[in-house]
Amino acid sequence: MMLPHTDNRRRRRAVLAVAFLFILVASIFAGIVFRSIDAMRETANRIDDERALDATSAAVDALRTQLYGILHDNATWDGAYKQLNSINRKYWVIENWANTGADNPAYDTAIVTDARGKVIVAYKDGEELTEPPAVFFGDHFTTIVRNADRLGEQAGITPVYAVRSESGIALMAAAKIRPSTTSTRIEERNLYTLFMARHLTPRVIGDLAQSFRIEKLSLSPTRSESMLNVPLTDLDGTAIAYLSWPSKLPGSRSFLTVKTQLAVGAAILMVFLTGIAMAGWVAVRKLRQDEAAARHAALRDALTGLWNRRALLEHLTDLTRNGQQGTVELCLLDLDGFKRVNDAWGHATGDELIASVAARLRDILPPEVFIARLGGDEFAIVVARTPETRIADDTADRALVAACDVFFLGTRQIQVAASIGRAVAGLSDVDMGDLMRAADVALYRAKDLGRGRIVTFDSELEQRRRDDMTMEQYLKKTLETDGIEVFYQPLFRSNDQSICGVEALARWSSSPLGRVPPDVFIPVAEKAGLIETLGLQVLRTAVEASAAWPGIGVCVNVSPVQLQDHGFAHAVASILAKAGFDATRLTLEITEGVLISHPEQALRAITALKDLGVDIALDDFGTGFASIGMLRSFPFDRVKVDKSLVAALDAKHDAAPVLQATVALASAMGIAVTIEGIETELQAGIARLYGCDVMQGYLYSKPLSAADMSERYFERPQRRLGTGS
Repeated sequence: MMLPHTDNRRRRRAVLAVAFLFILVASIFAGIVFRSIDAMRETANRIDDERALDATSAAVDALRTQLYGILHDNATWDGAYKQLNSINRKYWVIENWANTGADNPAYDTAIVTDARGKVIVAYKDGEELTEPPAVFFGDHFTTIVRNADRLGEQAGITPVYAVRSESGIALMAAAKIRPSTTSTRIEERNLYTLFMARHLTPRVIGDLAQSFRIEKLSLSPTRSESMLNVPLTDLDGTAIAYLSWPSKLPGSRSFLTVKTQLAVGAAILMVFLTGIAMAGWVAVRKLRQDEAAARHAALRDALTGLWNRRALLEHLTDLTRNGQQGTVELCLLDLDGFKRVNDAWGHATGDELIASVAARLRDILPPEVFIARLGGDEFAIVVARTPETRIADDTADRALVAACDVFFLGTRQIQVAASIGRAVAGLSDVDMGDLMRAADVALYRAKDLGRGRIVTFDSELEQRRRDDMTMEQYLKKTLETDGIEVFYQPLFRSNDQSICGVEALARWSSSPLGRVPPDVFIPVAEKAGLIETLGLQVLRTAVEASAAWPGIGVCVNVSPVQLQDHGFAHAVASILAKAGFDATRLTLEITEGVLISHPEQALRAITALKDLGVDIALDDFGTGFASIGMLRSFPFDRVKVDKSLVAALDAKHDAAPVLQATVALASAMGIAVTIEGIETELQAGIARLYGCDVMQGYLYSKPLSAADMSERYFERPQRRLGTGS
């Protein structure tokens, strides 16, 4: 039998053991709890600090990217390159870059230097600098300008650097000003340099702090050990200033809120630990939500709320990485006529229209469809079709209908059209770059075909693109050697059938391509940026040839692109002066397209040409939207009735009244009339009957070379109409 004291001893030992074990466990548990709380506090502080550092770095990168983006857009610009090589360069720079620095969010300083480093214009905040830029910005200004071409993007780094100026710390970059099209010949040693800078003023720092949720952000000349810092480095990689801000210490704040409860005692230890765990979980979740919100903002378009270009690329990359079965469809949608909305009602209305288009696309397309705004008036739509998804094949059609419908913006009703380029590939083998390029090629084709339509990329379209590129290369070589031929189709007076002029027609024969029709190579020249060279070459050749044909005029077609060039009238005057050609013998024929899209510039160009003595004719009259208002708004000397109205005389019973009304309209306004495309005596008789004073067509003569023109009409006494051969 067991003794009672032995049993009590054992019980005491057991109690002591349990007590000791409890104390030990409690001590260890308490230590673990407090150690865990301290670790959570430090982790929360560290995560928040890392988020703030990432956000601030992203803010600086955003400033750099914004500055470099606007610098790149302005430096790689045909208009800027041409203007800087004109006598109006300084005025143009001040109007387009210098004065806009006062209220431009991307830059406040704009400087342009010539190839020798001489400063042409130097403005800050819309006012001219009172001291040389090299003094205002220090030695780095000269280095960055001198090495503008060698400071391109390397290893993913945007070439924008910090520098100390007389006004404080600024971000700056420079780039050579060159045309955006590769077809324009340039002299690298003669390029101007555009320098842009953005000073980190308190307002700029405040905007960054608000946009990226960084409290008490400030610009400091030195690194503060008690604060978080992001260095701003100069061209040499040396930190010249720091963005500094105090750590929020969310973990420490959370700890302080529960410090009193920690002293309560063992009885509420589990409740306390649960509260700490919940507080830590809430704090971590809040940090994760903040991080997710920052990433969400970086991938969203600020105006529309849609995904942006970066998000699109990441989405396409994710689709290709997953290796799923199915297809991916990429549609690039571009608004047609958006520029006219901006010009007519201002950019605020344009922004409102873009936001309305985005909202309509979101409403009408399925939620599984990825929609992004790439910038300007261009959108991207991605549809991934897998065995698990059921998305209809009419996504592009629905998007086109949505974009082309009427938009109600306040009291205005605005309707624009849209063009869509569509490319489809398999998810398992798609290449993101090829897919983007294919959709872009299809989009350009849709615009070429007349806009307001959908074009799907296929092998034929790819071959067409390659053919156009090949033709562009051969055409460029031909223009370099003045190889474009010019033929001349005579114009005859209707009353006595005597020759009164010629129309100059461009002809191109290439040894590898053969004879290329004008309606094929002229659009290629327009897209390639060669049309101005081509047009002036034809004009020069026609004027020089016509100088030997006394008593008649010469008509030359002008591309809308040429008419938009502010220096076009000057170029015409130079050609006329060099050839010693009377300007009153020259008629330039323009189409109504440029009158609709750029009426103000068209009127300026027409007025300048008429001041030279050149006549202006409206070509293809009767086939488009030309109205009485247009004829009154522009000082036309002649209209040229399109040959389609003449050809219809043989096929449509109502063609004659239409032609009669067209001629009567022009005649009533005192504008002379030319009818082209006359091929039969019946057509010629009707044209004379309706009051046309000049006629042109194969009935009289086909287009002739300059030599044949001279032989037929100027080396013989006969100068009346030919045989049409």
